Amino acid sequence: METGQARRPIRITIVDDSAGEKCEGRCGLDFSCPETLESTATFLHRAFGDRVELEFYDLAVPSSQPAWVAGRASEIQVPLPALFVNGKLRISGYFDNQLIQRVIQVEIELND
Repeated sequence: METGQARRPIRITIVDDSAGEKCEGRCGLDFSCPETLESTATFLHRAFGDRVELEFYDLAVPSSQPAWVAGRASEIQVPLPALFVNGKLRISGYFDNQLIQRVIQVEIELND
């Protein structure tokens, strides 16, 4: 990275379907719940500050998502929720904040 160049934040995108089936055993976080999303955003901000931007898209609300999300979700056909880092699929299926944190740490290590 060049000296003086601003570092671009790591974009974390979580894609889920609030209308889809959920694990009855509470297998992971329900990101379609606003409280869960807020607590995850707080957790990531405490861990990484402004280095991370979190966004969430619900496949049950097509108007809320950019074209790349709809396209990737239909082409990949992976279990939801799915976590993308800078547009690249990194986790598919249930996950928690600690796993998100580990994925971000790897991203930082690979790109610093």
